Amino acid sequence: MILDKIKDLLTTKLISRRSFLKSSAASGIALLGLTGCASEEEEIKTVEVITEEPVLKEEAPAQTVAPREKGTISRQTCPRNCYDTCSILSEVKDGRITHITGDPTNPITAGGLCAKMNHYLSWVYHADRVLYPMKRVGAKGEGKFEQITWDEALETIATKTKESVDKYGPETVLKYYFSGTLGFVHNYGMPHAFFNKVGASELATTVCSETGGATVPYTHGKNLGVDPEEIPNTKLYVSWGASEATTNVHGVKFIKQCKENGGKVVVINPIRTGVATFADMFIQIKPGTDGALALGVINYIIENNLQDQDYIDAYTIGYDELKTAVKEYTLEKVSEITGVPIEQIETFAKMYGEIKPSILRTGDGLQRNSNGSSMVRAITLLPPLVGTLGAGANSGYYYGTGGYWAPDAGPLTGKELLENPNRRTINMNELGKALTGGLETTKELPISTLMVFNSNPMAITQHGKLVREGLAREDLFTVVAEIFRTDTADYADILLPATTFFECEDVHQDYFGLYVRHNSPAIEPLGECKSNGDIFNAIAKKMGYTEPIFDMTNTEAVKACLQSETLVSQGITYDRLKENGWAKIAIDVPFGDKKFLTPSGKVEFYSEKLKEVGFHPVAEYVPTAESKDGSPELFEKYPLTLMTPHTKNLINSQMYNIAQIKDLMGEPVVYIHTDDASKRGIVDGDKVNVLNDRGSIVLIAKLTSTITKKGTVLSFSCPWPKLVEGGKSINEITSDRLSDMAGGSTYHTNLVQVTK
Repeated sequence: MILDKIKDLLTTKLISRRSFLKSSAASGIALLGLTGCASEEEEIKTVEVITEEPVLKEEAPAQTVAPREKGTISRQTCPRNCYDTCSILSEVKDGRITHITGDPTNPITAGGLCAKMNHYLSWVYHADRVLYPMKRVGAKGEGKFEQITWDEALETIATKTKESVDKYGPETVLKYYFSGTLGFVHNYGMPHAFFNKVGASELATTVCSETGGATVPYTHGKNLGVDPEEIPNTKLYVSWGASEATTNVHGVKFIKQCKENGGKVVVINPIRTGVATFADMFIQIKPGTDGALALGVINYIIENNLQDQDYIDAYTIGYDELKTAVKEYTLEKVSEITGVPIEQIETFAKMYGEIKPSILRTGDGLQRNSNGSSMVRAITLLPPLVGTLGAGANSGYYYGTGGYWAPDAGPLTGKELLENPNRRTINMNELGKALTGGLETTKELPISTLMVFNSNPMAITQHGKLVREGLAREDLFTVVAEIFRTDTADYADILLPATTFFECEDVHQDYFGLYVRHNSPAIEPLGECKSNGDIFNAIAKKMGYTEPIFDMTNTEAVKACLQSETLVSQGITYDRLKENGWAKIAIDVPFGDKKFLTPSGKVEFYSEKLKEVGFHPVAEYVPTAESKDGSPELFEKYPLTLMTPHTKNLINSQMYNIAQIKDLMGEPVVYIHTDDASKRGIVDGDKVNVLNDRGSIVLIAKLTSTITKKGTVLSFSCPWPKLVEGGKSINEITSDRLSDMAGGSTYHTNLVQVTK
């Protein structure tokens, strides 16, 4: 019955553009950015629901077509590094996907796909798909290849890898992956058995959320976020450093429901985000100063007796130390640091102290600074101060729901094959340094073999000049498993054809909701494409490895991942998951029992453990390493802070080669405040240089008086370098400095100058 309804949904009708826009507006699709009809500027500046019908010069009458023959329905999960992790329904006819839509039965996906994923068919069936193994025949970076057989490709890889291991040792082999096709099988699981058997260097995959994730436990004991489906039931939703309408579009409906139910919405961000356009309060803060704002709000709450003293006395330690630490953060001082008016700080502090229940959410982008941990630590002190942490399902703190991930990829990784548990680790944020001998460990022992999958480092990795120099080394043997000939693929010695998620099986769990999701292959692999797991199993066998783990099939791997205690105890089986596509993990109210996994068993406003690792035991404002306060001399040379957030049209560099996406985005731009532009003689549409000591790129100036504050410029990541003017993208000039905790990325700690 439900599959028949789904098939009906997939049977399309031709309607006029005017009717489509009108219905989209009524349903709120325009707000979510799901249609892909809005430009980047419209997305930020006018994301609110359209209330008037657009005036078009021509209108074609609505047309209908006869019902077409329906195909079979297949269930997939979008594997992109995105909060939503949408459940997808594909219709397949004669071995080809003909239509896709979001699963209407899943509460997160709710039937819709985002702007980029509406173009999945153009992606799967793109003329530029890599369908066969190839070897380089030109210079590195030229992208000249000739087709070879799988046997020749595997033999070359095995021979070169053995030579590297025999001559220099196994740690000269490095894998680089993450954020292309996420999944417990093909990202976190099967490929790593090969590298563990080799004894290759480990990769620290700390580019995303590790800084904040490592910080939260010092306060709360564990990172347990509230169920985001409870957002409509709270009275105050605080979006702090998040950009939901861009990176979590299916979450916006819950925020809107919060408002519709009488709740308040506050946005704190250096950028005017989509949610800011309908928020009750938008606090536009200077980048990297969020810690000072949090400490100022805490000080105001305490001074005005808005804290929950009963909660503090029963469930926290270090309150006296907290009071002492925040006294210096007066309204005047905080306003000067953050650029936020005193009145706005005061109003927000009152709201947060008085309105309950509330949910405070911090975004991943917030912690991509040199002081990311210090900022997150200060913010985590707020929920327990006002007694909302663990007060109910609709109350507390949200950094993500990764703390509830249930599938276990451990059995797939072959850890038992690793002979040297103390092998070196290379931080992925320092790839350029690692490849060019800029790290102490790689000066002594250079990387000789690089294998890249699920990533495009030439576009997404910081300090692009160094990455390019490293990949261009003639003595570096590089293997890239890819779907397209990306900038990184152009440097490969051997290029292997990888499947899309429509062509292989996997299992996923989102980090916005609480859903475990199965991915079934909708079609057979195109050409000679193989999944990541199958690729590395084939390389392992060619190397002569005979362990049974290298015979594991994708289905066996999925079933192994599902044997975790949580899934088994909740009856979430392979058959159930494959049949339904998804299942929700049942959780208790986060911290509802008021048990916190800290050394004291309580929320720790004062943390000895934090002190032991070199941080202020409470919290303090630490300026970013590139800022007026953090590096005055550098600021004199480069007085603008460049932020490089994600766009609704891409996830990192993925989809940029799709014609519809590229046309929608237009040429890469830099948003610059009108005052900063006027000072430099720049007018809207000018070509400008954006530069610092790491390099320079050419962008188109887009003037604004609201999207950013004076002193802050913005350019979205991450176009493919070879598809933009000058052959360089924004990460040419981002910093490969590491954050203050967990070796995280610092994309937003970035001073630049903009010249005509």
